[in-house]
Parts: sequence; structure tokens; C-alpha cells
Amino acid sequence: MAVRLRVEFLVPLKYPDGIDIEPERLFEVREEVVKRFGAITIHPLSTEGVWISPKTNKRCYDVCKRFEVSIDKNEENEKSLIEFKEILKIMFKQEEIYMLYTEVVQV
Repeated sequence: MAVRLRVEFLVPLKYPDGIDIEPERLFEVREEVVKRFGAITIHPLSTEGVWISPKTNKRCYDVCKRFEVSIDKNEENEKSLIEFKEILKIMFKQEEIYMLYTEVVQV
């Protein structure tokens, strides 16, 4: 049995100024994840969240698309995740991108 990382991240459907994210941007995310990690799952329904910005102390509301991938647990992939998260923050003009990973055992 192999230990892997199950990675989940949320991509906003609107920029901070309220303008809709272009569908091509979501396609770019999909293609980049497949290029980096070899696969992706995109959940069909959007997810909503509320958070308080540590910079402004204001309440923020998000509607996001949830992406998921299972990858080998190794240093190279973990570095690639950190790099990819920074790319997403710039691409979507975000203070933060919700990204988490959990160790899983694939049977």
C-alpha cells in the first residue's frame, strides 16, 4: 500500500472586485494540475465560504470551485504544491487560497 497525499483546493469564481472569473482561467488551472500531477477531480457544485481578512478585519464572502488530486508523497510534490498555490493567489488576485492535504493510504 502506498502513502499518498489527497490535496483539495478552492478556486474563487469571482475576483475580489466582484467580476466573474473567466472560464478559461478554470481550464488553465485544470490543465496545470494535470501537467504537474497527472490527474484531477473537479467537483461539479460550487462551495460557499465566509472568512475575516486578517489585513482589513472585514468579512469576505466567496463562491468557489473545489478541485482535488491524489499525488505521491514526496518533497518534490510538496514544493510544487507550495509553488502552485502562489501562482493561484496571483492568478485570481487573492490574499489566500484554501489548500490542504491529507495523508491517505491507497489500497
